[in-house]
Amino acid sequence: LTELMTNREYAAKIGQRPTGNARAESYRYPPIIRMRNTFFELGDHARDELFEGIKFGYYCGDFRGGQAQTNASFQVGIQEAYEIVDGELEKPVTDLSISGIATDSLFKIEGISKEPFDWEVGRCGKGQEAFVASGGPEIRFAAGGIIFGGRN
Repeated sequence: LTELMTNREYAAKIGQRPTGNARAESYRYPPIIRMRNTFFELGDHARDELFEGIKFGYYCGDFRGGQAQTNASFQVGIQEAYEIVDGELEKPVTDLSISGIATDSLFKIEGISKEPFDWEVGRCGKGQEAFVASGGPEIRFAAGGIIFGGRN
């Protein structure tokens, strides 16, 4: 994490340079701080290395819909997920969501895959819509980096 998304007003409050993240759906709406296109860079781990040593965890393969708050908390619905047991992908998991504090979670990254990745186009809501894209390689988070909720 190198900087937070800001507009001029918020940047002045926290002593950071403005990042130009205030956008509006159209001229009818005021600009608000919002998500841009978000991508993670490739890392240096083979995909299989990310599963090594995991006694129990979750693999989240596809994300659908999410929310973020100004305190950096987030919640994201998971469309495709599997249990990881002894370093191997096992049974599918349904109705799963993840949450956490983004600024904390980013410091819990233990490894990033070097495999190419797909990206998706979506929308940033916040009462007005703006098109955004996101994507990235598979990422391994340390225990406590992400909170998992839902049911099997």
